[in-house]
Amino acid sequence: MTEHLFNVYKHRLNALDENIRTLVLKYAEEFYVHDKCTKAEAIDRAIAKAEMKKRKL
Repeated sequence: MTEHLFNVYKHRLNALDENIRTLVLKYAEEFYVHDKCTKAEAIDRAIAKAEMKKRKL
């Protein structure tokens, strides 16, 4: 479901590592569903969260 939900942002997701992409999709779905934000905002927030987790910030 998640991949189809954010299919419009595939070009942004393809630039990420596979591990980060998986996290981004998970986080983006959570943000979109639970926080009631837009898909674009959910992707932005998810990328930031996944990158921070990767760098242990």
